[in-house]
Amino acid sequence: MARPEPLYIRPANWVRQQIREGHLAPGASAPTERELAKQFGISRDTAGRSLELLVSEGLLTPGNTRAGRKVRNTRVLPIHASHSEQMERRRSAGVDAWVSDTQEAGREPGQAIDVRVVQAIEEIARWLEIEADTPVAVRRRVRTLDGEPSNTATTYYSMDIAREVPEILDPGDVKQGVLALMAEHGYVTEHYVDALRWRPPTPEEAASLGIGQGVAVLIQSRTGYQDGHPIHITQTVWPGNTIELRYELPA
Repeated sequence: MARPEPLYIRPANWVRQQIREGHLAPGASAPTERELAKQFGISRDTAGRSLELLVSEGLLTPGNTRAGRKVRNTRVLPIHASHSEQMERRRSAGVDAWVSDTQEAGREPGQAIDVRVVQAIEEIARWLEIEADTPVAVRRRVRTLDGEPSNTATTYYSMDIAREVPEILDPGDVKQGVLALMAEHGYVTEHYVDALRWRPPTPEEAASLGIGQGVAVLIQSRTGYQDGHPIHITQTVWPGNTIELRYELPA
């Protein structure tokens, strides 16, 4: 005999349908626990479980235990991963790749930048072909899309390059983008190698991106090369429900 459906599933299905049909638009307030409890004849604890399920799916913001949950904007942004960072494109755009790509899609970009010097962990050392624990310059961006957290991008550079391009360790925005600036100093990225893997978000990533634990993230590790040697590695954490990576490959 089939087990009975948990009581919190039906209210969750109803709210999910309201979102999908556009009755609850992005930014709108979700029903409160009290409202769901009254509508479906369930306890407020059960109503809370309904809403937490939708938070986990990335459809609602966390809010708090009583109210304050909002419908998330899950409009998908396509990222043209095979050419968005091509050097000719970067030079002609005159702005950072994230800025130009999102503006071309009619979206509003933003980013908060943090810089520091750290010792390279084994994975980063392997990408950059250096010894583990070697000091590296790090530039981390928490990017927003239409005012909401979208993704994080952390780029690692050797200290030799950081000394020649001091803007790398400047927390201010580099208008033309660091790669175009590096090219002006002779460090021209000639090709990239991408490594992609999917996994559940860590608690820190979920909090930083405002997503639920049920939304998988894509880790894109993009290494840039010059003369066959790696000169930078960027690890981007993309949420699986709002970003689409597109690659164009020769047949």
